[in-house]
Amino acid sequence: MCVAIMKKTVLIALTLVALSSQMSCAGTKTLVEYGTVQRSSIITHSQQGYHPLRTLAAGAVGGVIGHQFGNGNGKTAMTAGGAVAGAAASRHHQTAAQAAQEVQLLIKTQSGQTIQVVQDNNSGLTFNVGDKVRILTSGASTTVDKSV
Repeated sequence: MCVAIMKKTVLIALTLVALSSQMSCAGTKTLVEYGTVQRSSIITHSQQGYHPLRTLAAGAVGGVIGHQFGNGNGKTAMTAGGAVAGAAASRHHQTAAQAAQEVQLLIKTQSGQTIQVVQDNNSGLTFNVGDKVRILTSGASTTVDKSV
């Protein structure tokens, strides 16, 4: 009985991870350019606010998924666990969205163009005026990292 509950718990956890992960795309073409940072600034977005209905909806979905597993008291526990996990995942996602920061870069490319790129701020990667950077453009998405 314990093995069956563990299997179902693992299945729920994997389902929640799969639902919260982003899809990736293979086989895309990326244009690579190089340039020099002319200006760098951090943009902090205004608080988007907490949406309790999203948390309630995610909790309800988690509860419905959890209700599919277990028998008797186990079914009740799985329903409650799924509801708590769904609500917690929603709350975590909303909190991360509120704290979002972006970096705005003005870059002079080697071809002489001046471009502006706004991307998510990666606290481990800082840009200063004069830094040599690599500009990666794939479709409508452009990201910048340090040039090696």
